Amino acid sequence: MKVLLVCALLCVAGSLAAASGVVVCYYGTWANERTGSGRFGVSDMPTDLCTHIVYSFLLLNGTTGGIIAPEETTNDGKSNAVADLIALKEKNADLKIMVALGGWNEGSTNFTAVVNDDTLRAKLVSNLYNYIDSHGFDGLDADWEYPGQRGGADTDKEKFVAFLKELKEAFAAKSYLLTAAVAVTQSNIDLSYNVTELNEYLDHINLMCYDYHGSWDTATGVNAPLYAQLTDDDSSVLNVNHSVNVWINNGASPSKLVLGLGAYGKTFTLTNLSDTSTGAPISGVGAAGPYVAEAGVYSYYEICEDQQNNSAEWSITEVDGNYVYANKDLFWVGYDNPSTIKAKAQYAKTMGLGGIMYWAVDLDDFSGLCGKKFPLIKAGIAGYNSA
Repeated sequence: MKVLLVCALLCVAGSLAAASGVVVCYYGTWANERTGSGRFGVSDMPTDLCTHIVYSFLLLNGTTGGIIAPEETTNDGKSNAVADLIALKEKNADLKIMVALGGWNEGSTNFTAVVNDDTLRAKLVSNLYNYIDSHGFDGLDADWEYPGQRGGADTDKEKFVAFLKELKEAFAAKSYLLTAAVAVTQSNIDLSYNVTELNEYLDHINLMCYDYHGSWDTATGVNAPLYAQLTDDDSSVLNVNHSVNVWINNGASPSKLVLGLGAYGKTFTLTNLSDTSTGAPISGVGAAGPYVAEAGVYSYYEICEDQQNNSAEWSITEVDGNYVYANKDLFWVGYDNPSTIKAKAQYAKTMGLGGIMYWAVDLDDFSGLCGKKFPLIKAGIAGYNSA
């Protein structure tokens, strides 16, 4: 009887993520190039939390329709190798491991050249199928940022649908999954997406509900407010709630939508300390952090570690159930903590969405620098499953 009880408890713990909705964890293969506590490899992956892991990114050859895989490396014993990633299924047989094509740095030029040429598009579909099939992946995430923009063409919107339709047909033989990561404002939809047709061909639509504010701004703004910031005017569309409703109103099935959650904050340098709220004057972005080393961006673990080590120097404001912002002298960051992530996940469940997604698993507190490991992912699962 004791053996049966222990087994039952382990089974419940192992199925935490799958209890309700998908938990999609994007994984940047470059994360094992980071230094010290920031180095993340396949061995750090939370196989008991994520239902889907998305290996990012394959790139395109715009001349041949070929694909370019990430370089596989091992640093300080931490690998980003595909074989090691696929082997994680031995720990969780229900885990789906996908590969993403594109990303921000890829832009549109190569996508546009390939999808607008029937022959090259067919070659790309074939190359993607063969890559997925030969490596043991469960499907593809099409992460074109964005059709018809950033070097794209007016025909991209139509040809993106053709590309997805042909992928769906090719994948049917082995039931490979097909998803896409998409921009979230109406202006982006107008330029890039036929929502009803994407809804037909995609298993899930991953809403990139983050990067609402950043280096292009002239004032402070949080990465991903659930609702409008307190300093926003009534016409602001830069919030998660507006984005979700835009996609639904344009014809997406709520159950196919997956709410993207950012495991990082956007940073700025304040002009002075007389105004430290959202919408405050800035002189530029914040300095790069010690691990991610990207100006204007702090991973969640960089935020929480600094706040833990220098607690007296930080002023932190949480707008309950919406967002958090904080400053240490003139350094300012707008982000999510476990409480606001939980609120967003509860919102996703209430709206009937199919689950939650993280950009990125390697930006959460994966080693427990500030306490328990993966606090944001765990908070999202708890929130979604409690709503």
